[in-house]
Amino acid sequence: MNTNISPNHPPYPAYRATEKGSFAWDSTVRRWPIIIDTALVDMQKAMDTLQNDQVTQKEEGTSIINGLNQLKQEIADDKPLRLLKDNDSDSETWNQHITTHFNNVTWFNGSWLFNECYMYRRIRELYSLSNYWQDYDLFNNQKIATFRGSHGSVFDLATKMPTMIQPMEIEKQELVFQELLQVCLWGNATDLSLLTNMTEDDIKRLQAIEKEKLAEQLNYIVVNHIDQVWKKLKHLEKGRVDFILDNSGFEVFVDLIFADWLLQTNRASKVVFNCKTIPWFVSDVMPKDIPILFDCCLNPDFFPGEPTKEQQQALETLVKRWQSYVHSGQLVIQSHSFWCNGLAYRTLRDEAPELYQDLATSDLIIFKGDLNFRKLVYDCQWPVTTPFHVAIGPSLAEGFTSILSLRTNKADTIVGLADGKQEKIEATATPNEWRCSGKYAVVAYNEGSS
Repeated sequence: MNTNISPNHPPYPAYRATEKGSFAWDSTVRRWPIIIDTALVDMQKAMDTLQNDQVTQKEEGTSIINGLNQLKQEIADDKPLRLLKDNDSDSETWNQHITTHFNNVTWFNGSWLFNECYMYRRIRELYSLSNYWQDYDLFNNQKIATFRGSHGSVFDLATKMPTMIQPMEIEKQELVFQELLQVCLWGNATDLSLLTNMTEDDIKRLQAIEKEKLAEQLNYIVVNHIDQVWKKLKHLEKGRVDFILDNSGFEVFVDLIFADWLLQTNRASKVVFNCKTIPWFVSDVMPKDIPILFDCCLNPDFFPGEPTKEQQQALETLVKRWQSYVHSGQLVIQSHSFWCNGLAYRTLRDEAPELYQDLATSDLIIFKGDLNFRKLVYDCQWPVTTPFHVAIGPSLAEGFTSILSLRTNKADTIVGLADGKQEKIEATATPNEWRCSGKYAVVAYNEGSS
C-alpha cells in the first residue's frame, strides 16, 4: 500500500492505459475516439443549420471541429497533458493540479481517472474559447434522444407513483423503498459514455422495473447494504438528502421519483440535486437538463407511440408536482466545479471547503453511478475486501455525514466484497463481466456522524 498518497499515486496502483488490454487501455484507444467522433457529427449538424451570413459562428465552429480532431490525434500519439488555455473559473485549479501532480504525464501513463476527466475538460476548453458556442452542450441531442427511448418505463413509473406515496404501514413502506432503491440503482444503465460496451437488450434488461426482475437483480448486487440504508431512512423525519447526480434522461427521472417519495413520506423536507457545471461524460446532468426533462414530459408529442389518457395525466401530475418542489425550495438544483475536476472525493474538504461544510449538514448523500464510485474510492487496485469506509478515506468516513453509493459496475475498481465473494462470483462470470459490463452493481453505505 502506498503511504505517500497523491492524485497520480493513490493508495494502491492506479489504473492506467499503459496496461494493454485493460479497460483503461480500451477506453483510451477505442471509447474516447468514438465519443469525440460522435461530438464531431453533432457539431457538423449544428454547423449545417447556420445561415450564410453567420460568418463568425461558422469560423468558430470550424475551429472547434479542428480542435476535436487535434485532441483525438493527441490522445492517439500519447502526448503529454498540457495546461488549459481558457479563462473559465476552474482553469487555474486544473492547471495547478496538472503542474503539481501530473507534470509531464501522458495520455497513457497518467492515471485513467484524471486523464478521462481531463479529456472532457479539454473539450470544454474548445467551446470556452469561442463566443457563439460558449453555452453549447454538444451532448444535448444524445441525452434527449436516449430519454425518448425510455418512454415505457417512464409511463410505468408515473402511473405507479400514486400507490407508492399513499399512507401505509411501515412494512409496506419498506417494500416500496426496496423497489425504488433498485430502480434508482439500475436506472444508470443509460450511461451514454459507456453505451459502446452494451447492447440494446442489456439496457432494456437493466431498466426493467417488474418485481420479478428486481428480485432477480438482487443476485447481481455484489455489495449490498440496502438494509443499512433502510435503517437510516426508516426513522428519518424532515431531513435533508443530497444526490450527487450522474446521468440525465431516465436515470435522473428515477432520481426524481426517489426524491418525490422522500418528500411525500416526510423523510425529507429538502432534497438537493448536485449537478455538473459543464458537459461531462456525455450524459451527466447539468442544471439546465432538469427543466428540459420537465418540458419533454409535459409535451404530449415527445414520446413515441400513443400513451393512454391515464398515463399522460399521471406523468403530467407528477412533473407539475416536481416543478412545485423547485419553486418552493423543497427541491434545490445546484452545481459546483468540484464535481468536474479530476481528483478523488477525499480531497473535498481541502479543494472545496464551502461545499464540504454545506454537504456536512445533509442527513444522507447519495452518489449515483460508476464515475462517482470511482472518485469516492480513488479508482485504484484495492484488495476487493477493503471496507468501503476505508476506501473513501477518513475525511468522508469520519466526522462527515452518511454516504450511499449506487453504482452499476462499469470499471475495474471494486471494494467492500465479503471474504470469498469474488471467488463465488467468478465461478460463473469473468472478471471483465462482473466488474465492467454494467450487469453487476454495488449498494455501498457508510453511516456518518449526523
